[in-house]
Amino acid sequence: MTADAAGVAPVRNSKRTLVRSAGVVALIRGLDFGLSFLVSVLLANRFGASGQLDAFFLARRTTVGIADTIRKLVGQVVLPPVIAAMDRGIAPSVHLLPRRSAWFLATFALVMLAGMLVPGVLVSFFAPGFQGAQHSLTETMMRIMMPLLPIAVVASLLAAILQARRKYLLSEGTNLVQRAILVLVLALFIPPLGIVAGAWTMLVSGVVGFLILLAGAWSIVRPRVTAAPSLPAQDAAPVRSQGLAAAIVINLYFQACSLLDFGFASTTQGGGVAALEYGARLVSLVPGLVMSSLATVLAPELIRAVQQSDRAQAAAGIQRFQRISLFAQLPVSVGMMLGAPLMVSALFGHGAFDATAIATAAACTAGYAAAAIFLAPMSAITSAIYADPHASSLRDLTIVAVVGLAIRAATLAVATPLWGAAGIAWGAAIATALIFGVAQIVAVRRFYHFHLAAQIADLARSALCAGLAALAGWALLRLCPEPQMVVTELAMLTALGGLIVLAYLAAAVMLRVPEVANLREIAHALTAKFRRRA
Repeated sequence: MTADAAGVAPVRNSKRTLVRSAGVVALIRGLDFGLSFLVSVLLANRFGASGQLDAFFLARRTTVGIADTIRKLVGQVVLPPVIAAMDRGIAPSVHLLPRRSAWFLATFALVMLAGMLVPGVLVSFFAPGFQGAQHSLTETMMRIMMPLLPIAVVASLLAAILQARRKYLLSEGTNLVQRAILVLVLALFIPPLGIVAGAWTMLVSGVVGFLILLAGAWSIVRPRVTAAPSLPAQDAAPVRSQGLAAAIVINLYFQACSLLDFGFASTTQGGGVAALEYGARLVSLVPGLVMSSLATVLAPELIRAVQQSDRAQAAAGIQRFQRISLFAQLPVSVGMMLGAPLMVSALFGHGAFDATAIATAAACTAGYAAAAIFLAPMSAITSAIYADPHASSLRDLTIVAVVGLAIRAATLAVATPLWGAAGIAWGAAIATALIFGVAQIVAVRRFYHFHLAAQIADLARSALCAGLAALAGWALLRLCPEPQMVVTELAMLTALGGLIVLAYLAAAVMLRVPEVANLREIAHALTAKFRRRA
């Protein structure tokens, strides 16, 4: 076998592994997101776009939302040294975790105590428009859900080791259990118990999910008493990740963007927070399914690409992962933007959710779907900057965060008084597009082998494919009569999604987008494998 032939097989195997792993994660998250849809439908049916629901969503956003940020933060800090150690043959265990993990746990335990003792200060800060009973209700639910913060720290440490080993089933599957508990309580007990029971259910389901994760992962991550294999001193030394400050900066940036949106939404008319939450939820359930599944699977591979000594290959790896994320995100976001009114009407257009609430939530969904287009490749850049061991990432990530928050705050300050909740979502899309451009400039300066002109040309081809697919979807909606029933709305959504995907792939084939060639190669390999088995 020649050297070239030997090199091709690992690349193809790697591609097949990525596709298979992404498929597993997408399937699990698809089931989880299906339950999330059911949760949103039940909440909309019980409470509509009301002040009570605004209070629940704000409390959840500032506790469960921060817990999600903690998971990303801890994973970002822990994953690079864990991957590097495991690639050197060291068995996975809790000993691979950086010592700063204890600081994470202590810090967020203190945050939990502060939030439980003085939740009113946090409510006033995050929701300045809430007054009276709505303010008090938010305080109560925030105090209940605060213990989820330290739980999230420990769970994310376990998940990081599992992710480094490409063990996604356990860490992703525990979310299904948590969501199923919430659906059960919403369906059977919320009407008599009230909205506060939803907060208690979030806490209980979080504890149950963590215990399941701990029980399943302990055999992998438990400390081992057997002696470690003797290694040279330079190999045995732990691999240092980037600083904690850099990880905090970029993760707080993403969380602050979300809190800015909802802070501005609290100043709009009643139901603005709920409409924004439904829009964000729908985008996280559909386009977010694609982006989060890819991010989970690609994160270890992106870290490995950036950590190699060949800087040209590292830059090429970043550009490749950026193209993959945008190529996968575009058709889903386009479908969401065109189908938002149908989706919101089919899922929430009953009970206390009236026509005005449907229109506002649909506009928010379309705006956030547009923002997701730019968020996907930008996240690839920020993750690569942090994982790069060749220079400190704090300065570059601080530039992205500070400029990004300034742009977002300015955009929302203009859009919110003019267009309300819908203006917030579309203002977020404009701000994300602008900060994506800033991140590209930072990447070019840091990774000097980053070929910006070639990258822009490749991204433009994917954007042109999305434009042609959007034109086909728009024509379908114009030519077909407007559906009047839930069944026909869902049928129209299915037809719209199928047409957009087919038009997008056809355009990508004609324009010779590189990602289509990769997909074709993987499909041929899988087909040949099944034929051999037959």
